[in-house]
Amino acid sequence: MDHAHNSVAGLREVCHDIRQPIAGVLALAGAALIETDLPEDTRHRLEQIIGLAEWQSDVVESWLEVSGGDALPSAGNTDVVRVVNEAAAAERLTWPGDLILVWPPEPVLTRLHPVILRRMTGNMLANGTRAAGPTGTVAIEVSRRDRQMLLAVEDDGPGFGRLSPGCGLGLSAVARQAVQHRGRLECGRGRLGGGRVSLYLPLAATEVEGRAAGATCPV
Repeated sequence: MDHAHNSVAGLREVCHDIRQPIAGVLALAGAALIETDLPEDTRHRLEQIIGLAEWQSDVVESWLEVSGGDALPSAGNTDVVRVVNEAAAAERLTWPGDLILVWPPEPVLTRLHPVILRRMTGNMLANGTRAAGPTGTVAIEVSRRDRQMLLAVEDDGPGFGRLSPGCGLGLSAVARQAVQHRGRLECGRGRLGGGRVSLYLPLAATEVEGRAAGATCPV
């Protein structure tokens, strides 16, 4: 128990120390953005750096809250499509393959905190792009299944039929987090011929109530 406590305390100290360099990156990038005659492609890269640094800052802050004994609060109405788009934009920075996104016209909302959902989405995407390779294809689907939201990532790589060490540490973490938040993770073969990872999580209460009300409305 003491060893575990010391490990958590050490990680909290590391995360605490990481916050200052992240703040420095944000300050430097922000200062560079106000320079005159800045090339447009350079401006775009700086904005991407700021976006990634802000995301890392959110992750560090959320981990500090959880490891400090405070449960990360439920967001109530997290826009799944927005979170997926942010994760996809970050993945495109380092992966040159073909990324396809499919979602319904109306927002899909979940109860999960956006920081946790972003981490889970990032791990699922990283697994898919790694399997597909630099010239492959990865498809992301957001939809509803009864009272749950579905986030599915599939690739045209070799595929797999179940969670295994070969799937990487990221998917194992996603599976644990899904169970913790009353959801589940399923792995199988997708339509692209490779693996398909499907994450099911509860819809936001407003969505569930709205759908229930709609079902009881007279025609």
